[in-house]
Amino acid sequence: MATEKFNEIGKGGIVKEGIFVRFPELIPAEGSNYWRGDGKRKRLLLIGESNYFTRDWAEKSVFMDAERWYKEDTDKLIPEEKKTDVSNYIDYPTFNKVFDIMDKVLDENGIEHERGLGEGAFYNYFLRPALSEGGNRGFKPENIDNEVAGVALAGIIQVISPDIIIFLSKKAYLAFKAYCERNGLSYANIYIDHLSHPSSSWWYRYECARRFEELLNKYWINH
Repeated sequence: MATEKFNEIGKGGIVKEGIFVRFPELIPAEGSNYWRGDGKRKRLLLIGESNYFTRDWAEKSVFMDAERWYKEDTDKLIPEEKKTDVSNYIDYPTFNKVFDIMDKVLDENGIEHERGLGEGAFYNYFLRPALSEGGNRGFKPENIDNEVAGVALAGIIQVISPDIIIFLSKKAYLAFKAYCERNGLSYANIYIDHLSHPSSSWWYRYECARRFEELLNKYWINH
């Protein structure tokens, strides 16, 4: 996949060089069949919340200082050893349960397909990793985090043209909604919704698996 198409997003703003020039490891993952042209289903973008670094990574990364993370001329951003971990091309149990539902919906509608993420796109909303410490992994965004994240997603939408966006994080969903309201942005032509994060107990409490399947059948599949 050509990554250069994301290079202009946010350029000249808070992240002067461009958000994905500074953080190329964080570009959205586009499945090999995201752009399928047979019209059997629409383009789906899934959005998580953030990555997580433990405190011991503070010696190799400025992630605990928001201003430095986005602005400082430094090579202490995403350490080489963490680049695979932060990639949006993910394959682990938390999100496999989501991809399995995508497979199920496509199978039940008789649509040949790639596995899971191969038929969609995935992206973590907040660009700065959360601190994972003592079992607490919730991201606490500062104003600068919210602004950069909003600019980034608005740019991504323009580049990859999703038809349906499902946030797998209420926090990320509300943050982007607030960003759009502040900046007068409207995406009336895109179906946007949110579910609980699949690693949380709320995923089961709110029957998010069933809800996700219903959303895919209603808005993702072309009947």
